[in-house]
Amino acid sequence: MAPVQLENHQLANLAVANGRVKFRVEGEFEATLTVMGDDPEVPWRLLKLEILVEDKETGDGRALVHSMQIDFIHQLVQSRLFADEKPLQDMYNCLHSSDSKLVERAMKIDHLSIEKLLIDSVHARAHQKLQELKTILRSFNANENSSIETALPALIVPILEPCGNPECLHIFVDLHSGMFQLMLYGLDQATLEDMEKSVNDDMKRIIPWIQQLKFWLGQQRCKQSIKHLPTITTETVQLSNYSTHPIGNLSKNKLFIKLTRLPQYYIVVEMLEVPNKPTQLSYKYYFMSVSTADREDSPVMALLLQQFKDNIQDLISSTKTGKQARTGTKHKLSDDPCAVECKKAKRSGEMCAFNKVLAHFVAMCDTNMPFVGLRLELSNLEIPHQGVQVEGDGFSHAIRLLKIPPCKGVNEETQKALDRSLLDCTFRLQGRNNRTWVAELVFANCPLNGTSTREQGPSRHVYLTYENLLSEPVGGRKVVEMFLNDWSSIARLYECVLEFARSLPDIPAHLNIFSEVRVYNYRKLILCYGTTKGSSISIQWNSIHQKFHISLGTVGPNSGCSNCHNTILHQLQEMFNKTPNVVQLLQVLFDTQAPLNAINKLPTVPMLGLTQRTNTAYQCFSILPQSSTHIRLAFRNMYCIDIYCRSRGVVAIRDGAYSLFDNSKLVEGFYPAPGLKTFLNMFVDSNQDARRRSVNEDDNPPSPIGGDMMDSVISQLQPPQQQPFPKQPGTSGAYPLTSPAASYHNTVNQSPSMIHTQSPGTLDPSSPYTMVSPSGRAGNWPGSPQVSGPSPATRLPGMSPANPSLHSPVPDASHSPRAGTSSQTMPTNMPPPRKLPQRSWAASIPTILTHSALNILLLPSPTPGLMPGLAGSYLCSPLERFLGSVIMRRHLQRIIQQETLQLINSNEPGVIMFKTDALKCRVALSPKTNQTLQLKVTPENSGQWKSDELQVLEKFFETRVAGPPFKANTLIAFTKLLGAPTHILRDCVHIMKLELFPDQATQLKWNVQFCLTIPPSAPPIAPPGTPAVVLKSKMLFFLQLTQKTSVAPQEPVSIIVPIIYDMASGTTQQADIPRQQDSSVAAPMMVSNILKRFAEMNPPRQGECTIFAAVRELMANLTLPPGGRP
Repeated sequence: MAPVQLENHQLANLAVANGRVKFRVEGEFEATLTVMGDDPEVPWRLLKLEILVEDKETGDGRALVHSMQIDFIHQLVQSRLFADEKPLQDMYNCLHSSDSKLVERAMKIDHLSIEKLLIDSVHARAHQKLQELKTILRSFNANENSSIETALPALIVPILEPCGNPECLHIFVDLHSGMFQLMLYGLDQATLEDMEKSVNDDMKRIIPWIQQLKFWLGQQRCKQSIKHLPTITTETVQLSNYSTHPIGNLSKNKLFIKLTRLPQYYIVVEMLEVPNKPTQLSYKYYFMSVSTADREDSPVMALLLQQFKDNIQDLISSTKTGKQARTGTKHKLSDDPCAVECKKAKRSGEMCAFNKVLAHFVAMCDTNMPFVGLRLELSNLEIPHQGVQVEGDGFSHAIRLLKIPPCKGVNEETQKALDRSLLDCTFRLQGRNNRTWVAELVFANCPLNGTSTREQGPSRHVYLTYENLLSEPVGGRKVVEMFLNDWSSIARLYECVLEFARSLPDIPAHLNIFSEVRVYNYRKLILCYGTTKGSSISIQWNSIHQKFHISLGTVGPNSGCSNCHNTILHQLQEMFNKTPNVVQLLQVLFDTQAPLNAINKLPTVPMLGLTQRTNTAYQCFSILPQSSTHIRLAFRNMYCIDIYCRSRGVVAIRDGAYSLFDNSKLVEGFYPAPGLKTFLNMFVDSNQDARRRSVNEDDNPPSPIGGDMMDSVISQLQPPQQQPFPKQPGTSGAYPLTSPAASYHNTVNQSPSMIHTQSPGTLDPSSPYTMVSPSGRAGNWPGSPQVSGPSPATRLPGMSPANPSLHSPVPDASHSPRAGTSSQTMPTNMPPPRKLPQRSWAASIPTILTHSALNILLLPSPTPGLMPGLAGSYLCSPLERFLGSVIMRRHLQRIIQQETLQLINSNEPGVIMFKTDALKCRVALSPKTNQTLQLKVTPENSGQWKSDELQVLEKFFETRVAGPPFKANTLIAFTKLLGAPTHILRDCVHIMKLELFPDQATQLKWNVQFCLTIPPSAPPIAPPGTPAVVLKSKMLFFLQLTQKTSVAPQEPVSIIVPIIYDMASGTTQQADIPRQQDSSVAAPMMVSNILKRFAEMNPPRQGECTIFAAVRELMANLTLPPGGRP
């Protein structure tokens, strides 16, 4: 190809290939040329022409000129190439000029391209279709207010005026298909699709759809207007009587609004057409009540249906009382519920028309209907009131009662006094859920002033709260009934308080010091009592059970401790309900506090190993209250002690095993405690001894012939009849506490624990409580043993002496010294004990003790008469030591019959005599204290025994065998030792001496303890607690060795050594008993080696026993490795 001479630098962008040259001007054109020969005169031939000018509006790179136009330009340029002298320059000028015009026109004219023309024509067609639709709408509503948007062809149709843009129906035309597309915020997609299909089939169908949407939008506006209120909205409600009730006559276009806090109430909104106004609705509002559904899914029944007033201003004004409704304020409601249109929707799709009328009705019903319901209930019960009143500048409501009905069971005088003191009674609602009622009672002239600072003003405010369940109507009858029950509780307690207040000026000084009124708030009376006022008692009326309820507690420093009167709480409550007298209650608390503090120190925890049945637990003491002043103590399910609390700081104690009305009969399940009368008389204070019966009376008692005998005792000791508690007319209301009513005991409701064991009443002339004699013979009296009945375990439900669930309350720390810290000695002013004739009925006659003596009797203390080293580690009370000794003496009688011992008849009461082959033994209670069981041993051959050996044997029996914790198996083991040959028994006595007097053997490294029962840590040869002495051809017994030197703070090392003595060979060895797998074998190996070496070095001689010598060798030479444990 010949060189190309370019006259224009714009054509410099060229490419030569395949005999062709391609000129490209970016943004304008691209031309491909060639020449048909090598001659320079041959003209250029235009092969291809492309216009590069783009459509800037669409930007998709499509050409702006038609192909026919390109052909025309091609021919034009080719003609120029043939004719001009500068063909390439002319081609450029021609094409550049054409492209420039294209660009200029594209910038100035909207519809340049064919595509643009097509789009414009589509838009025009869409506008035409929308205009046709608008014409149809105008034919239905001449005042229709729809508009067509041009940017994106759409018809915006207001459905319900006033109507914001989000609430309008938007109708679009699909530019590709030409079909209508509809959009409305909140409408479900299925309905929209049905509308589109219907309108595309026939545009006239738009009219019924818009009418339907109008009611739908009206519902949506109602829902949006109350969405901030506690409601649930539904279009339908399952009503069992829908077809017969007026609700069925309403329009089908309605909305049910359920008040969630008042589930039995609905507000029904009926929507109706407005004549000649197709884009407006009229609303009617109804109040509907329904019945309570039996089940959650069962239909309810419509009851009341009432239309709200048309003029809402009248409705607002009718709720204002005492104040005229303000006008001109921003809170005033318009007559037209939809008169105000939102200036601008807060967010897309928000409903713009707020139904103020509906919101007001819902809020008003939610607030007022509880009061309306309460007002109706009050009126139905004929309780006068002032109706619903507005308080707090119109922001709250209240109902004031003018008079409360009188209460049943309250005397007229008390009712009048209570009515005079009541200043105001107002019901209000509180809380966010609007289901909590508060009744405020204002009282004046309160009869009692407590120590609380809130109870010092001239008036008292009492607030009663009632929570309505969802299943109950708010303000229904339940609330009124609960209030009347509370009012009855107030009146019942007020009657007691009024009587108590009248008696306060004449109350005894000791009760005035003993107690104080802590709180009286008309619903509850709280009294604090005790020396430090550390105990409290609360009294209030329980309307459900129709009786007074008493609760006990502790306050101040004693808070957290148990009140000692919890033991007799049930009995106190029964007594107070029979005779609701506060002064009498305080007197009982005063008389029983010290005895109960002492009683509560007794151990009540069940223990194992007390009898031969080692796996059976027995409760040491069972505390069984019989009345508010009568406490029964059962010891190990065998012995029974009755304690009667009296005034002036004394108690009466008797053997409860005897029938109250016939001393010849016993209460089933219990046994008399021999010597109890003698033991109790040791604690009688000489100042209180004036009422003790003479020795002549003890020697010649009344004949025990049933109820007559007890009647004679009662007639001798009963004080003359005094004026009973109820006050005389004209008196100040004080009650003579020194002689309260004779009905004090017999008016107490008998609890199940009192049916068969009635209290013997008061036998002390100084007591403020008199007694009523039984009205019939013993055979007809419930407490008589002649009436066959169950044992005490079945007679006292839940209070069996062997019932481990029975617990004694923790004593009140305010007036109960710790066990073992108070005085442990007998009163110094007590006379020496009298020798009483042993009569089986003697203990049935009460013994009078002071409170301090009772405390000594029941307080754990060291055993009197014993050196501290000889006393055991088990600390118990004198009463437990006495009863334990008696029960051990009873065990001994049975053991003598079982063992190879010979019983010797004795004329001395309470004395057991028996003998072995070598010893004669006498066992009896200590005559000085009656708290230990003593053994007196007399050898058949006095030459075989030394006097100190016999003393060791006797002291060992008193302190280690028959002493606490009083186990029968220790007696069995000891009697086996007594039956051993003399030389063996003497060796055992020497070991006992080392145990009793460990300080006398200073050269020994170990202390020894003779194990009469198998300890838990012993080798598993028998269950723990089993007698640990076996005496046959060989003798097996157990010793516990405790190392003397120990490094603090470690406990001393102790080991259990089973010893077996072969009587035939005379050797003493360690018993070969398999040890537990986890136990160490070091100590048993060392013990066995020492005993074997001793036997080898000291062969036994005829007639000698090697037990003591071998044990002493072991105690002197046994040395455990340092830091090792057995």
